[in-house]
Amino acid sequence: MTVENTLVSVVTDSAAALSPELIAELGIFVSRMEITINGRTYADGAGGDIDDFYSELKRSTETPTTSAPKPAEYLEQYRAAADRAPNIFCVSLSARLSAAYDSAKVAAEMLELERPGTKITVFDSETAAGSQALIALAAARAACAGKSFFDVEQSAREVAGKVRLLAILDTLRFIHRSGRVPKIALWATSALNIKPVMEYSVEKIGAIARPRSINKALRRLQVEMLKDIDGRVAHVNVMHAGSAERAAELEHWASQNLQCAELFVTQFHPFMGAHTGPGLVGASWWAE
Repeated sequence: MTVENTLVSVVTDSAAALSPELIAELGIFVSRMEITINGRTYADGAGGDIDDFYSELKRSTETPTTSAPKPAEYLEQYRAAADRAPNIFCVSLSARLSAAYDSAKVAAEMLELERPGTKITVFDSETAAGSQALIALAAARAACAGKSFFDVEQSAREVAGKVRLLAILDTLRFIHRSGRVPKIALWATSALNIKPVMEYSVEKIGAIARPRSINKALRRLQVEMLKDIDGRVAHVNVMHAGSAERAAELEHWASQNLQCAELFVTQFHPFMGAHTGPGLVGASWWAE
């Protein structure tokens, strides 16, 4: 079945940081976020306008700002999606993190008035970044296989119930700058060379370990992956924030130690990377 003959079109937002190749292959429609840094606003997406974001973030003395896609941006994507299929399934960034979910819902109501015969559902992924990407990919692959709207939604829900995201922070300086940690914590992690291992999953948000080197932090991440996957077939999205070399090392480890149905690398989207800072490396995964 080709993308053009599907019963369901899948929409997501650019916080998922999907590559242009995956977007094109699976026919996913992507609503773009906006990022403002040093007085310049970028609308991100497949064009690669923000490829150099982390280099610019290192030089910037100002805290960047990010904006969720506006309802008009979602509506534009919905219209294109409705031209391809009679049903639309939208995978949104967590409503706890952004107004993206609300914008997607508003646009859905607008589209239903424009095109009463179109069925549209906005699904709160309750996560972000690589985890959101894996959920959207599962939905899009089900759609490309000609599955029903119910089956597409079930595919997304199944992955959302399994996926985890762990990321290693290289520094807390950028989180401190955005007002998310006290200065004493910044001083302590800097003095002790602590590399916090953070989790952002549906049931858990926060630090799970505070090792004193990047190598120890990577080992903890790998232990968590092995424990979760436990010999099963894995779906893995390695992420990084301007740290391609570390990401390549983690990708190589995963290819050698896990049985991966899919394994790919993406940049950590600036929506979150603006606050976590450059140097981050991590992964999202789920097991069949």
